[in-house]
Amino acid sequence: MEQTSVFDRVTEAAGVRSTLEAAARAARAMSRAGDEPGARAAADRNGAMTHSWLFTGPPGSGRSIASEAFAQALLCTDPDVVGCGRCRGCQTVAADTHGDLKKVTTQGSVIQVKVVRSDVIPWAHRRPTTADWRVVIVEDADRLNDESANALLKAVEEPPERTVFLLSAPTTDPADFSVTLRSRCRHVYVPTPTKAHVVAALRMGNPELTVEQAEWAGTIANGHIGRAKGLATDEGTRAWRGRALDLVEAIFDPATAYLRTRELSSEAEKESKRRNEPKEEKELEQLTNALGLGAKGKGAQAATRGSAGVIKELEENQKRRRKREEFDLVDIALMDMVGLLRDALMVASGVDVDGGSGNGGVGGGSSASGGAGGGSAAGDDAAEVGPALINPDRCRTSLELARRVSPEGLVTCIDAVMDAREAMGRNVRPAVALDGMMGTLQLACGVGQR
Repeated sequence: MEQTSVFDRVTEAAGVRSTLEAAARAARAMSRAGDEPGARAAADRNGAMTHSWLFTGPPGSGRSIASEAFAQALLCTDPDVVGCGRCRGCQTVAADTHGDLKKVTTQGSVIQVKVVRSDVIPWAHRRPTTADWRVVIVEDADRLNDESANALLKAVEEPPERTVFLLSAPTTDPADFSVTLRSRCRHVYVPTPTKAHVVAALRMGNPELTVEQAEWAGTIANGHIGRAKGLATDEGTRAWRGRALDLVEAIFDPATAYLRTRELSSEAEKESKRRNEPKEEKELEQLTNALGLGAKGKGAQAATRGSAGVIKELEENQKRRRKREEFDLVDIALMDMVGLLRDALMVASGVDVDGGSGNGGVGGGSSASGGAGGGSAAGDDAAEVGPALINPDRCRTSLELARRVSPEGLVTCIDAVMDAREAMGRNVRPAVALDGMMGTLQLACGVGQR
């Protein structure tokens, strides 16, 4: 599949692609017009381009993809195609090595004000080096606290001539994003992509995938592009999903249910540690070298005085980052559980659903013949069947849940999982939140009551 433009990866829904393409073309016209007074404004006759943008949308909707594609188009060097995807500018943006691109990533649970003041703002006020623009991407702008948001606001209110700020957040809600900063940005809402768009994005970025692999990942990712990529290409991601769905099946096994919840939280902690340890070791080494720790000679002791506080601050930031990733891993597992419970609710409510490729339709009162691998004549009518199962490979589990639990009970189960997510948002330890969730799930499913 040949890519003709970086915007091929961006959804067409809600006018996202057309808005960004128009802005990129206007930016190219403005750069060619020069910096004479009024020349750049005249080049952008429709006001398509602005210096600050806010991308919002559900997790996995592709807001990061949209902002990266826009950055590639702004830094593209192809004379004819704005955002060709082939030139050195586009390729170095994709590799995060472009000299006129700065990505602000989260260190810990918040983006600290000193990062914005000492790193982002001075960089943003320099002139571009090899491109027409400088681009600042803040991927998790919802993690700007009040101080860092106010610091960034000053740069956005009076933007440098050749710098564009691209911010991403889940919503424009004041709990997620500064109201004042929001008012200074052009808002682009990126809706949850369709399965077809997820599959297309997967195959474009991973041409080695077969159609079947991309279809499977696009289905079970439930509109989350980043998750679909992980499921299609990473065995660890697939294993984590399996562990989460196994937890749903463990509801009816009182002997192991709580062992499974503890295992899930313990494995999340171990996985977070495994992912972060190499990065943490490198950060500590760089800091100790910068502080001159271990140096000998006259004045060495005085030069390193007070270094313990700096090292402690780094360790605290690393601890917060590790904890955040642990919570994120558990949250992903909980959303996988919600998807399986949703499938069961659809079946229990009597809705005809598409069990996925090769599975045929699954009716509310059907037998296991509609399960995974149970292809039948019903498969010929797949196009006429209702909503698709999120987890067609766990179709038998959905059927069994629908048989044993009432629709009201399944709704209570979904609420219990969402309550666990909310509890973790209040900093409740995953092990405690999962244990409470399992108790509610077993009550709702009548475990031990018959």
